[in-house]
Amino acid sequence: MSSQRKADRALTSMTIEGTLYTAGRSTAFITLIIGYLLTILTSPPHLTIVNFMVFTVLQVIYCAVLWWLIKNELSENLLIFAIVMLTILTVATGLLSFIGLQWDWLLYLVMISIYFMALSLRVAVISGILLYLLLALNLGFLNNWDWSHLYVSLLSLFPAFVFVAVFSLMFRILGIQKEHAERLLHQLEESNAELEQAHRQLQSYANEVEELTVVRERTRMAREIHDTLGHYLSILTIQLETISKLQERDPARAAVEIAEARRVASLSMQEVRNAIAALRPTSIATLSLTQAITQLGNEFEQSATETELTLDLDTQLPPISPDLQVALYRAAQETLTNVRRHAHASKVLVRLRYEDDLLELVVLDNGSGASSDDEDNQPGGFGLIGLRERIELLGGQVTYGPAEPAGYRVCIQIYVPFKPSPGEISDEVTSGRKEEDRSHEPAHSHIEH
Repeated sequence: MSSQRKADRALTSMTIEGTLYTAGRSTAFITLIIGYLLTILTSPPHLTIVNFMVFTVLQVIYCAVLWWLIKNELSENLLIFAIVMLTILTVATGLLSFIGLQWDWLLYLVMISIYFMALSLRVAVISGILLYLLLALNLGFLNNWDWSHLYVSLLSLFPAFVFVAVFSLMFRILGIQKEHAERLLHQLEESNAELEQAHRQLQSYANEVEELTVVRERTRMAREIHDTLGHYLSILTIQLETISKLQERDPARAAVEIAEARRVASLSMQEVRNAIAALRPTSIATLSLTQAITQLGNEFEQSATETELTLDLDTQLPPISPDLQVALYRAAQETLTNVRRHAHASKVLVRLRYEDDLLELVVLDNGSGASSDDEDNQPGGFGLIGLRERIELLGGQVTYGPAEPAGYRVCIQIYVPFKPSPGEISDEVTSGRKEEDRSHEPAHSHIEH
């Protein structure tokens, strides 16, 4: 369940429980008003200014204390004090029946409700029993201990006491659930805010990583262009100057320099093609991964004729995301470029394997390995560092280093769980149904016979 759905449920629950809880508190004051009116209206023969004023003052004080109890978060001592005050006012109001007022039995029910909504269950039960005994004493004195009337009154009031107690306990549970729902809603709001902040941070980090990757790739390409194409163009410029000087004095040597300049220009053009191919890997968009690596191998063989390339790509690959395909293509491209430029190898192996949900790409050569003279041109230089960062972002790992007994080895491993395509699932289901039909055929023929 999403956090938004939890928040909606908590808000709905809190709204319902809050409405019921508010209705329960309002019921107490409505009961007080009804009891007050019934007492005044049913006591005209014995109603005087004195008992009317006393009864009204007690009712006003009772309402004030009850309002103070409901609207404030009281400490334990103040809570007990307020409940004791309400109990005394209830008993005092009941004693007014001795001076001619009608007995207000509804006030006792309000008091029972307060017990079970404000006190613990054990204390509320004990307080309710004591209040019921006080009510029995009040009725006993009021009826001159006539047990025929007293027994009927007590028996009729007992179910009302139990009903109000259970009803009030239910409202108290609703109040606790309301507080719990409010806390849950607050926690969900904080969690949503934290998740949104984390999402923004992750998005910011992803943008920074992408920007750094682009900057690193541009820096690498700039170094490669400077180290290769810039070098060849410098040589070509010097040769053209030499040709201009030797054209009249030594035509034969000028012709040699012209041939060399053509060769350097051809190498420069090849480097331009390599840079364009590195910047625009269009083959991976139209071909599968194995086909794209095979095309890279063909280009490598054309540019590095002195190196024997072995492609070991005979493996069943799982469905691979486009990002991972581009990353593996870039890995093969980077490693083959390093071999062609720096390794001086006579043999190169490119192996692609998928076993036990582990996809592995290995490029192994028998060349000179890493050179410590030029850090930028090392096989572990900028190219493989950027490659490692790209693979790690996809959840894989890259290891590279000298191979035994000679050469250099680059290994890329990434966990890719195998997920059959919908077509394969459909074929498996169809074949399973066919096998099931075949298994039922003898049984049907046996029944027919």
